[in-house]
Amino acid sequence: MEKLRKIPVWVSYTFFFAVIIAVYWWTFHLTNRSLIWSLDGIAQHYPILVNFRNLLTHFLTHPSQGLTHWSFNIGLGADQLTSFSYYVVGDLFNYLIVFFPKNQIELGYSVLVLLRLYCAGLAFLFYLNCFRFRKFSRLISTLTYTFSSFALYAGMHHAFFLLPLIFFPLLAAGIERVLQHRSWFPLFLAVLITFLSNFYFAYMLGLGCLVYVSLRFLMLSKTPGFKWFHSLLQLTGTVVLGILAAAVLFIPTMLYAFQSTRLTGAFANGYWFYPPNYYLNLPSKIVGLGGPFSFWLIIGMSGISFYAMVYVFTHFKRYRFIAISLLLIGIGILFPAVSSTFNALASPSNRWLALALLPLGLATAIFADHMTLLTRRDLLSMGISTVILIFLLWGSRGFLLRLQRHDVVEYLLLFALLALFWIAKDYHWRPRTIYLSVLGIVTINLMALGLGYYSPNNSGFTKGMLATKDAAAYNQHYYDGANHYVKQRLGNYRTSIGPRYHYFPDDRNNSLNTDYFNASSNAPMNLGTHDIASYLTVENGYVGNLERAVRNNQFTPNDPVAQNDYRSTLSALMGVKYLFIRSEKAHHSLPAGFQIVRYHKHEPLLFAQQNPMLPPDQQRGTVLAENRNALPLMYNQTRAIAPATWNRLNPVEKEQALLAGTVVDSTKIKPAKLRPTAKSLSYTTHLDQDNWITTPKQLAESQWAKPDATFSVHHPTQQQLDRVLTANQQRQTALQQQNRRGLHELKTDVWGKHQPVTIKIKRPQTTKRTELYLELEGIQASGPSATEQQQIEKNLSLVRNQPLTGMQRLNEWRKNLQTAENGSFKLVSKTKGMSNAVTQLGTDELSNYVPKHSALLNLGYSNKARSKITLTYQGVDQIKFKRARVIAVPMKQNYTQRIRQLQKQRLRNIQQTPNQITGISNQSQATVLTTSIPYSTGWQLRVNNRPVATKRINDGFVGGIIPAGKHRVTLQYHTPGLLIGSILTMISGILVLGISLVTWIIFKRKHA
Repeated sequence: MEKLRKIPVWVSYTFFFAVIIAVYWWTFHLTNRSLIWSLDGIAQHYPILVNFRNLLTHFLTHPSQGLTHWSFNIGLGADQLTSFSYYVVGDLFNYLIVFFPKNQIELGYSVLVLLRLYCAGLAFLFYLNCFRFRKFSRLISTLTYTFSSFALYAGMHHAFFLLPLIFFPLLAAGIERVLQHRSWFPLFLAVLITFLSNFYFAYMLGLGCLVYVSLRFLMLSKTPGFKWFHSLLQLTGTVVLGILAAAVLFIPTMLYAFQSTRLTGAFANGYWFYPPNYYLNLPSKIVGLGGPFSFWLIIGMSGISFYAMVYVFTHFKRYRFIAISLLLIGIGILFPAVSSTFNALASPSNRWLALALLPLGLATAIFADHMTLLTRRDLLSMGISTVILIFLLWGSRGFLLRLQRHDVVEYLLLFALLALFWIAKDYHWRPRTIYLSVLGIVTINLMALGLGYYSPNNSGFTKGMLATKDAAAYNQHYYDGANHYVKQRLGNYRTSIGPRYHYFPDDRNNSLNTDYFNASSNAPMNLGTHDIASYLTVENGYVGNLERAVRNNQFTPNDPVAQNDYRSTLSALMGVKYLFIRSEKAHHSLPAGFQIVRYHKHEPLLFAQQNPMLPPDQQRGTVLAENRNALPLMYNQTRAIAPATWNRLNPVEKEQALLAGTVVDSTKIKPAKLRPTAKSLSYTTHLDQDNWITTPKQLAESQWAKPDATFSVHHPTQQQLDRVLTANQQRQTALQQQNRRGLHELKTDVWGKHQPVTIKIKRPQTTKRTELYLELEGIQASGPSATEQQQIEKNLSLVRNQPLTGMQRLNEWRKNLQTAENGSFKLVSKTKGMSNAVTQLGTDELSNYVPKHSALLNLGYSNKARSKITLTYQGVDQIKFKRARVIAVPMKQNYTQRIRQLQKQRLRNIQQTPNQITGISNQSQATVLTTSIPYSTGWQLRVNNRPVATKRINDGFVGGIIPAGKHRVTLQYHTPGLLIGSILTMISGILVLGISLVTWIIFKRKHA
C-alpha cells in the first residue's frame, strides 16, 4: 500500500484513463463505428485534416515554398492560413497527423481525439497542483473533469472543442502562479497557445479568465501582503506578451474574421428568454443525458460532482467564491444573452459550459478531500438535494417520471453513492475503504456515462458516427471516379454538383436540412475539382455580399455560394464548366448552356457508383453535364456599372447586368447600357378543391371515414360536423379571396393539414427558353397558438369519431410544453423539371440561422413551356407574403451572344503558381480586368510588372483597370496582416528573452 501511495497522480490517472477508454473503444468496436461524426465530422473536420496533412508533407519536402498559400481547391478560392486557422493550423495536435500513413488518416483522427481528451485531464491535474489536495482527490476530480458529458459529446463530434478543456486549466494555473509570486512563464505559454489555436476559443476563454481573476482578487483582497495592482500589472503584461507572440497567426485570422459572413446575425437569435421546454428540460440535464439536445446545453455531471456541488453550497461561507462561481454558471444558463455574449455576440450557444467544468472539478476535489469527514448534516443535505432533484425531474415532465434507459443507470449510481456515504458513516469505515469504494463507483459511473452516449442500447448518438473505414472511402469516391475525367479537361474552370448529389435527410426532431438541394461538404477540396462550394466557419465576406445582393437562395454563413441555386448566369460568371449529377436525376432540367456528356453512342457517360454512404435510391452512379457558357477565370470587360446604379437594381437584374458590364468604381471605362430582360408574368392562384373537405360527401370519401380499430363510443351529431365543415369552407373561401390578386397567403385547414396552392401562368408560351423564378417578398410565418392547437385536436377527434378524453387533453398539454415552436418551415415550389424550396431554419439553429423575409427561388431553365407552379409547405401553419412574382429571364440568341463575346475577351496563357496568377491581355481599349477570384486586400495587381490599383469588382471579386494594348497581367497574393503579425511576434520574442535574462541576472545576484 505504501508503494501505491508513492505512485504519481498522473500515472494513476493514465491507468484509469486507459481502462475507461478501453470500455468506450470496445463499444465502438462492437458497433463497427469510428470517432468521425457523420455530419460535420465527415463534411468539415476529416477533409480539412486530410488537406492539412498534404500541406505538411509538401512543406517537409519543399520547405522553401512555405506551408500555406492561396488555394483554388477551397471553394472559389481562399487563403489556406486564415481559412484553416479555426480548425487545424493553430491546433498543435494536428501536426502529429503527419506521422500517420495516408491510408491511416482515419486512425490518426481518432488517436488525436483521444490524445486531446487525455491532455485535458493532464492540464486540469496541472492546475490542481497549484493547491494542496490529496492525491486521491486530484485523481477523482481529474477523472470527472476528463470524462464529463461535455467532453464526451463535443470531443466525438467536434474534436477541436476539447481544446478549451486543455487551455482553461493552463490559463488558470498560469494566473495562480502569478498570484503566488511564482514564474509568469506558464501563463505566457498558455496565452500563446490559446491565441494560436483558435480566435473563437481565445475570446471565450478570455471572458472566462476575466471572471476567474475577478473572483480570485476578491478572495485574496483580505490576504496580508496581497498587492492587487502589482499582480494586475504582471498579469496584464504577461497576457499582452502572449498575444503578441501569437500575432503571426492571430492578426491575419482576425482580419479575415472581421470581414467574414459571420458578422451579420442577430444577437442571441432574437431571444430574450429560452423557449419553455428548455427550462423544463433543465432538471433532466443535471445528471445523465436528459431530454432533447438544444442550444448546446450539456451538463450531465457524474454523481460525485453533483454531491460536490451540494457540499460546496452547504458550506457556503467556507467555499464562498467557488459557490458563487457555480451560482453564476447556473444563472448564466438561464439567459440567452449570457450564452450569446460568450459565443462572440452571435447565437445563444452554451458551448461556454466547457469553462464550467473547472470550478465543478475544483468543487469535486474539495468534496473528495472531505468525504471521510462528512457530518450528518452533510449527508442530510445530500439526501434532500437528491429528493428535490427527483421531484423537479418528475414535475418538469408533466408529473410523469419518464427516464431514458441510460439515465436510470445514472440515478441508480447516484443513489448507490449516497448509500455508500451513509453506510460508511454509520459503520465507521476506514478512509482507505471509503476511497476504494468511491473510486470504484466513480469509475463505473464514468464508464456508464460514455456508454450512455455511444452504446446503441442507450441512445441514438452512435448512429450518427460513421462506420469504420467509411470516411476514407467516402472522400475518395465522392464523385464515383468522375473527377478523374474532369481533372484532365478542367484547366482554370470550376465545377459544382447537381441537386441532391450529396444529400442526407436531417432526421432530428423539429429540424430541417440547411439546404434543400445538398448537404455542404469539404470533400472536393482534396479531389482537385475546384468545386465552387466550401463549408467553413469563417467564409469570405465579400463573396457573401455578392450572394446576398443577387439573393442566392442557398446562402448560409457557413456555405455562402453552395451551388448558386443552379442559376444559369451565376454558374457562367463563376466559371462552372462541369456538373456532377446523380444518374437517376439526369432527366431533370439543367441550367442554360449545360449538356449531358455522352458516349459516341449518345448514351450518357456513366461512372458506376463507388460511394459506400449513399442511400439506396442513389445507387446507379454519376453522369456529367458540361457548360458551354462557362466564362474564363480572367477576362476583359469593356463596360462598367457604377455601384450606385448596381444598388438600384433588383436581384434578378443584378445577376443579368454582370454580363453587360462589371461593377467597379471607375470613370475610365464607358458605362454599360443596361436593358432589362427579365419579365414579370401574370398568373392566377388555385386551391386543390379535392383536398379541402367542405361537404359531408367529401368527408365520407376521406381517410377519416375508414373504420378505426380503436374502441369508440363517441358519435358526433350532424350539427357538430356541419359546424366544422362550414368553418373549413369559410377558411377556404377567405384564402381564395386573399389570393385573388396574387399569392399572399398559405394556410392549413381546420384539421391542421397543409394545403397546396397552384400558380397557373396565364401565358405559358412566354416561359419557353427562359429561366423561371418565383420571387417572394415580406415573408411572415407563424405557428398555431395553444388555443388553436387545442381546437385542431378537437376537430380531428370529431371527424375521427373518437372521444377527446381528459387524459388525452392532459397528454397533449404535456406534449405542447415539451415542444418548442422555433419558426422553422420549408416551402417547396415545383414546376416541370425542377423543384426548389425556401428553408427557414429555426431560431434554435446555432450556426446557420438567417431570418428569411424574402426569397428568390430558381425554378430552372427549359426549352419548353411551363404552365403551373405547385406550392407545398411544412412546419408552420400559416405563411403570408406581401408580394409574389413569377419572373422569366429569356436565355435566347442575345443572351448566348453576350456570353460568347466575353469568352473571346479572355486573358490568354493563364498560369497559376503559389500565390500568383498571370495572363496576357490584348485589347484595343481600356477594359476592366474581371475575375471570379474572391476579393482580399492581400491581392496586388501588376501590369507589365508595375503595380496598379487593385479594385473590388462585382461586389465580391478582385479586378482592376487594364490599359489598351498587349500587357502581361499579374495578380500576386500576400496574406493580409502576416507581415505585421510576424514583426509583433519577433518583438514579443525579443522582450521575453530580455525579461528572462534580466530576471536570471537578478536571481543570480540575490543568491550569489
